[in-house]
Amino acid sequence: MPDTKDAQQTVADFQELLDNTPAEAAHVRVSPDAWTLAEIVGHLLDSASNNHQRFARLRLGDLENFPGYEAESWVAAQGYDACDFQPLATLWASYNALLLHLAATTPESAGKNAWIRTDGPQTLEFLITDYYSHLRLHTDHYNGRLAEVKAHMGLA
Repeated sequence: MPDTKDAQQTVADFQELLDNTPAEAAHVRVSPDAWTLAEIVGHLLDSASNNHQRFARLRLGDLENFPGYEAESWVAAQGYDACDFQPLATLWASYNALLLHLAATTPESAGKNAWIRTDGPQTLEFLITDYYSHLRLHTDHYNGRLAEVKAHMGLA
């Protein structure tokens, strides 16, 4: 199974960004097609909730006929930019504590259980590793967007 210390560090790195986000920066849209910081966190909540289902179900066996996730439409439909930022950040932290627990306690034998998809199977081991790779990408994304927002607000 994936390295839990690496996963813990990935979560800690993103948490540090959340902790250092000025409340007034969370809802600044730097361009019409750019997610706000709140929307990035919302997307990561969607990722956490979808992956939670995959991780838990795959511990029990292979998974077929399970839907994917449409990032843009989910973020738009849920209106994350209209949510208070602090509860979003708190929920993200709690959800990721649970996912770290699942990753750390997943039996080695369950790692080869697969989500059967039309584009090929994805094992639980791959999905856990990929979840934290995705979070690292969004850590960079969030950090860059935070810098853009601060510059836009004259805080840089």
